Amino acid sequence: MFDVLIVGAGPAGITAGIYAKRANKKVAIIEKLVPGGQVSLIGEIENYPGFSNINGYDLSMNFFKQATDLQIEFIFDEAVSFDLKSDVKKIVCKNGEYEAKAVILALGSASKELNVTGEKKFFGKGVSYCAMCDGNFFKGKNVAVVGSGDSSASNALYLADICDNVHIFAKGDLKLTAYTEQEILDKGNVKIHKNSEVKEIFGEEKLSGLNYLENGKEGSCDVDGIFVAIGRKPDTKMLEGQVDIDKKGYIIVNDKMETNLKGVYACGDVTTQNLKQIVVAASSGAIASTEALKYILKNTLVNR
Repeated sequence: MFDVLIVGAGPAGITAGIYAKRANKKVAIIEKLVPGGQVSLIGEIENYPGFSNINGYDLSMNFFKQATDLQIEFIFDEAVSFDLKSDVKKIVCKNGEYEAKAVILALGSASKELNVTGEKKFFGKGVSYCAMCDGNFFKGKNVAVVGSGDSSASNALYLADICDNVHIFAKGDLKLTAYTEQEILDKGNVKIHKNSEVKEIFGEEKLSGLNYLENGKEGSCDVDGIFVAIGRKPDTKMLEGQVDIDKKGYIIVNDKMETNLKGVYACGDVTTQNLKQIVVAASSGAIASTEALKYILKNTLVNR
């Protein structure tokens, strides 16, 4: 029996773990992939306090090291079902079942797909959702980035340094600061296609290009790789019927990160919090953990 079980080892989950462990509670973090979550997939980060410039993977490893230095237990497993309505919370994973007095959901979110012809066929054969993970496979080649926000900009800036040419396909205008957009243009090998939409991905054994509409006109672009960065979707399907979730799949929380269930909290990108940033995720993790500790203390005093 744990005092606090945290599901997800991104900035929110690890921060929650740090706060719980420093309160001398028995805590564990369940993570199905790698520590850091989405942060580990980001290129350069320039807006996280204390680091004027740091690679996303390096920041993730800093988070992980701080947690392991505190001897926080990590359970690398995938949660498959939850029973959160009872006083004792139960989480069933593929390789074990765990119980806790309080649960903090920091599940993060997964990459959205384009849902166009050829996307699934060429996944792993040219289609990727992580430039930091797969960019090195395309050194000296031509690639495309699909998206209009910060993630697409980060991907494009990283790829521009290792690829011959980078095409950005943005559905509307780029949702970037003037500084970031100019930084992209200064690379010299990046072409921005505004008001464009990818319609099809094609190739034979491997991906070789894409068809698109730009300002209503059809076009084709020969590329060796396509990096999709059109946003994220919350990973909450298995929580339906447990905690309250909005129409987009985000867990509904109040300013204390409380869900509709006693002893169950949520933090980070999986919640209805508007701003999806690393610093906000960490802050919400601290709040969730602090409130979970108050809940445990209150229940302990009542049951004496």
